[in-house]
Amino acid sequence: MDILTVFNDPSNHTMQIVFLCLAVFRLYLEVVGFNFERLPITSKMSNGRGFHRTGLFFSIGYIVFTAPSFLLAQ
Repeated sequence: MDILTVFNDPSNHTMQIVFLCLAVFRLYLEVVGFNFERLPITSKMSNGRGFHRTGLFFSIGYIVFTAPSFLLAQ
């Protein structure tokens, strides 16, 4: 079994929906203005700002590349 088969298999719509919801929730937190630096683990990291900025880019990328194919699937 290939790892791409697990994520892109049409029978795994539940997992795709969960990941898409998590990515949308991450963007929602950014829009609302949630301060990620106040999280306990992030405050102990030296590059916490860059870490969360990378997470934002991954969330945007996941939404851009996954949502259209998910919405157009029959």
